[in-house]
Amino acid sequence: MCCRHAESCPARTAAASSRIFYAAPRFVTSSRDQDGVGFTADIGSTTLAVELYNLRTGEKLSRDGCINPQSQISADVVGRIAFAEKLCGLETLQTSALEALEALLSSVCAKAGISPATLSDGVVTGNTVMLHILFGKSPSSLGRWPFKAEWLAGCDENLLGYRVWIPPCIGAFTGADLTCALIEAGFDSNGPAALLCDIGTNSEIAIRKGDEIFVASTAAGPAFERTGIRGSELLDTVAMFLGSGAISATGAIETDELTLNDGRTLSNGDIRAVQTAKAAIAAGISILLEKAEITDGDITEVFLAGGFGSALNPVSAIAIGMIPPAPRAKKTPLGNAALSGAATLLLNPHRAKNALALARKAKLIELGGDADFSERFIKALTFAPTPL
Repeated sequence: MCCRHAESCPARTAAASSRIFYAAPRFVTSSRDQDGVGFTADIGSTTLAVELYNLRTGEKLSRDGCINPQSQISADVVGRIAFAEKLCGLETLQTSALEALEALLSSVCAKAGISPATLSDGVVTGNTVMLHILFGKSPSSLGRWPFKAEWLAGCDENLLGYRVWIPPCIGAFTGADLTCALIEAGFDSNGPAALLCDIGTNSEIAIRKGDEIFVASTAAGPAFERTGIRGSELLDTVAMFLGSGAISATGAIETDELTLNDGRTLSNGDIRAVQTAKAAIAAGISILLEKAEITDGDITEVFLAGGFGSALNPVSAIAIGMIPPAPRAKKTPLGNAALSGAATLLLNPHRAKNALALARKAKLIELGGDADFSERFIKALTFAPTPL
């Protein structure tokens, strides 16, 4: 299967931290048609989403999305990294993503009543693995120890004939999608202590303290997709049964499963999956708080991002110990913060430099193989607000 490879990025510059980023993008320095139409795209492991914007007024003109067709090859990024190492595997994955993206661009243009040929600038975001594949770069280094990315974007590319800018990734599992979410939450400006949680199969966490930013990723697993009680409703259900005593603090139940009024059931396996997911997130937050030398009582705002994170009930998340109480904090849902952050960069191109600076200064805390994380994870398996 043939593939349309993107052009190479311009010469790279090295940050003091030794993580590699690119120079200021043409997206910022060149002229643009302010009366034109631009687009944003979020290349997720599960779904793809595209939006069109009037570059002068900032009006959103249309939106569309679809399941990532790569899911037919593998449901997760680990499987796709392995497939990319096969003969023509990378080309097959890239072509499937490009064809789906091209179809979405045609769809959003049709909805807006314009021709795809009239599109101007674009901003394309996503996790580090998905961006590697989209632009035809081998993700092999992301699938084996020490899990380091050899390319972290933050550059211009040609994509399907359009000029696009890719915000910088921070690390192998903290991608451009996190950078865009941080932009949307205002983390590119100094401010009071704040926590951002993008909760999903791979959960990304960030804490701002003044002009410092601490970030980490942790594998929550498929807990929020594995049962008939899905997503935020699953947390509400577990919290309800905890409150009634049907589930103990250790996660034990007296029967094989618990039944809701509508006949759906919650099994021991479902409860264990929630325990594992919430413990991973709680332990990650705990370590970032310690690195930032603050407590949850210092946090003034908690941003909840992603399809699952934005929909969850913070009361339930606190009740099971997934996120800290943060009693002073306002709880703010951000929706698809990766896509809205990309729109912020599209409509405010001067903030692209902020995104580059943010990614350079972010302190990436590696949790994999950390004995302290493992110890905190075990302690956080109990269904009680975890002491931080």
